[in-house]
Amino acid sequence: MRPMSLMIAAAWIALAPGSWKEYPQPELGFVVEFPTDPTTSTGNYRTGLVASAPAHIFAVKEEHAVYVATVVDLLDRKEEGATLLGEAESTISQLGDVTSISTSRVEPGRAAIYGRFMMINCRRGRVTDQLGQTADTVRTWFKNITGADCPDGSRLMVNLFFNRGRLYMIQGINLPTTDDAPSSPAALRFSNSVSFFAADGTRNFADTFR
Repeated sequence: MRPMSLMIAAAWIALAPGSWKEYPQPELGFVVEFPTDPTTSTGNYRTGLVASAPAHIFAVKEEHAVYVATVVDLLDRKEEGATLLGEAESTISQLGDVTSISTSRVEPGRAAIYGRFMMINCRRGRVTDQLGQTADTVRTWFKNITGADCPDGSRLMVNLFFNRGRLYMIQGINLPTTDDAPSSPAALRFSNSVSFFAADGTRNFADTFR
């Protein structure tokens, strides 16, 4: 289940069928869809609350869009999920102007996992409201955990979750274009394509029929 209106769902379905496929990562507890095989890399997640944590990065870069799934291992801090998720939300919001923020949900019923969905217009001139941070330090932080930039004029869509000791950041970026073409719905599709494995390694029945 995804936090989308019928209009967004229609745009999602309108994308060419068969061009996207799932890339399960059972060892990291999640599944996400990409339009082609992603590159893999690692990064270092550092914030005011996290001195250092390994980040697993899966990315596809296209001409007008970037799709990045970042998973941060915080397995020794499982009880701090709400705080660490809140800090990530606050930090990523410093990349520009937040145009939308809402609660998102993955999985139905008692298996539900709740997170935060954000849309941000990236803008370097944004004055940060966190002590010790500048626009440049936030952008460096973002590059370290995604391998990507969010240049001025880009639209960032990100789904944030904390589940069983891992922070998930599913990020689609519509890059600025030189024409008046509307933004592709692909970045939105990507950020909403995430689902999770259960603790026993199985998948919810609903996830296999999306």
